Amino acid sequence: GFGDVGYNASEIRTPTLDLLAAKGQTLNRYYAYPVCSPTRAALMTGRSALTIGVDMPLGIGEGLPLDEKLLPEMLREAGYQTLMVGKWHLGSHDTRYFPHNRGFDYYYGNLEGGVDYYSRVTSLSDSLDWQRNGSSVIEEGYTTDLLTDDAIRLIGEMDRDRPFFLYLAYTAPHTPIQPPPGNLISHYSDIQDESRRSYAAMVESLDTSIARIVS
Repeated sequence: GFGDVGYNASEIRTPTLDLLAAKGQTLNRYYAYPVCSPTRAALMTGRSALTIGVDMPLGIGEGLPLDEKLLPEMLREAGYQTLMVGKWHLGSHDTRYFPHNRGFDYYYGNLEGGVDYYSRVTSLSDSLDWQRNGSSVIEEGYTTDLLTDDAIRLIGEMDRDRPFFLYLAYTAPHTPIQPPPGNLISHYSDIQDESRRSYAAMVESLDTSIARIVS
């Protein structure tokens, strides 16, 4: 949320995002969708999601219309290496809607909504939702860390003679509210609400991962 980063006076520790904001550009006058699929549809198409029929989180059997040309397709035509790591939520019922069939050379992550941060089972279909280029994978670890590790590996393996586009869409801090392993949650012992403490630890963990990516 807008008030969940340090530079907007949050109690949550986000030093990496604070530094990026201080050195970069912050936006404080804008319209945004309050839910995920419309936001993702707008980002991938450059169009209002409402004009293409994506006005709510997409359910099973729904997807971003196949006649839409997406950002990674345009970048690939321009010579870019195109990679996606993280949450898609723009179609999961048919492989034609999968990211690696819509312009991304590579995809790793989850296709549907909120997945368990340890088992990668999704609440939407109560099944494993974790894959690499269309093949399901079973892995141990915390989702935020797994996505970061894969993104860093990809950055290191890219052909340096060609530009690359990495779309890194973390699941955190989306529900389910599950704090990372370790003692981050102890940083927020002064927060009364247990769920808020867990949420804060998730956001700080995300900030730590972004620091690794920037490095």
